[in-house]
Amino acid sequence: MSATTNAHQPHGESRRLKDIIAVNFGNTLEWFDWTIYTIFAPYFAGQFFPSDDPSAALLAALAVFAAGFLTRPLGGFLFGLYADRVGRKRALTLAMLITAGGSLVIALTPTFASIGILASVVLLLARLLQGISHGGEMGTSITYLVERAPQDRRALFGSTSWVSVVLGTMLATITGLALNSVLDKAAIGEWGWRIPFAMGGLLGLYGLYLRRQLTESETFHENKAKAPMQESRLRALARNWRGIAVVFGLSAGGSIMFYTWLIYSPTFAQVGRGLDAGSALSASLIAQCVFLVAIPVVGYLADRFGRRPFIILFGVGFVCLTFFLDGTIDDSFRGLLTAMVIALLFIACLFGVNTAVWTEVFPTDIRATGVAGTLSLATAIFGGTAPYINTWLSTRGHHDWFLIYLMVVAGITLATGLLIPETRDLRLNRPDTGRLSND
Repeated sequence: MSATTNAHQPHGESRRLKDIIAVNFGNTLEWFDWTIYTIFAPYFAGQFFPSDDPSAALLAALAVFAAGFLTRPLGGFLFGLYADRVGRKRALTLAMLITAGGSLVIALTPTFASIGILASVVLLLARLLQGISHGGEMGTSITYLVERAPQDRRALFGSTSWVSVVLGTMLATITGLALNSVLDKAAIGEWGWRIPFAMGGLLGLYGLYLRRQLTESETFHENKAKAPMQESRLRALARNWRGIAVVFGLSAGGSIMFYTWLIYSPTFAQVGRGLDAGSALSASLIAQCVFLVAIPVVGYLADRFGRRPFIILFGVGFVCLTFFLDGTIDDSFRGLLTAMVIALLFIACLFGVNTAVWTEVFPTDIRATGVAGTLSLATAIFGGTAPYINTWLSTRGHHDWFLIYLMVVAGITLATGLLIPETRDLRLNRPDTGRLSND
């Protein structure tokens, strides 16, 4: 009996569910590790970058955060090639190993006062390695989830990747709240910030175990059983430039809004608007709960009505409401909560469909490379730099420039949604390598 047939048997459905949970558990831990850096950056910045000006130390720590994104395109490309050649399972297992190791290194690194500039160097190297693994993780996990889905549930299955991302950020936020409730600010700054990094590294060992039990994607197996590629993957990617353009256009708006409104807005509310840490993290946690529910709802609807309407709604929302949302954030819990909920609902419109679209616009031979490499490049350009640009412009009295920048990038994603064809009915194992069609 074929793998495709088995997938429709009870055992096949049970195995598929276990694989989805395993991939998303690892993805949750990846994003927990990634998010705790921004949450605790105001606390440990002075440990690695001593300065009389706290803003300067924070900018240095955020620069390291942005530097981690510089290696994400490299990681996306290398892990994508690896996943397209030897399988999604091996690539996902390796990504989990590197990320967990990076977190443990950060947790154990001595401070600047102990080893001088070497502390800053070790922090930077750990983030660069995590950037490589993170670049491969997201694109490869998305590819795996959508390939494992029934054709009429690809958006729903793909959207679970973002659910796991939100769970990771929520876990990081809860950790931040817990530490703020049991430790004072001085204790967190001195040693408490190490706890979440140690947690991420140790939990990553369990994630590694789960990844090793994965079943390889049926779509990948079916494609490997066909004749081998007659051209290099780089040439095939070049011929599929439309797919690259679609992934880049959707990733540009999605990444910058994600890092602005979900990851950094609680920190911005504290350092820019005077909101206390407890209120900021509480508002963020509630907004993330709304986001968590909205993403799969959009995925379900997109499998019925198509992907394009939701992409367009995302773009229109941020082009029209960015200044309003920013003005809503003040020194109150209600202000930040309102802004985050509205922003995250618009982001859910994109995140409920983008994983499916990214996977649907590439053929199987180059899918992981195309998705992971392009996604990582766009995220490095727009997402990783967003907290730094926001902080840098705000400290110079030009915060409005950043809001205009957000609107321009949202316009890129809106244009992408208006120009692309509907991809809901495209076959994953289709013969074309350069067209968005079923021919």
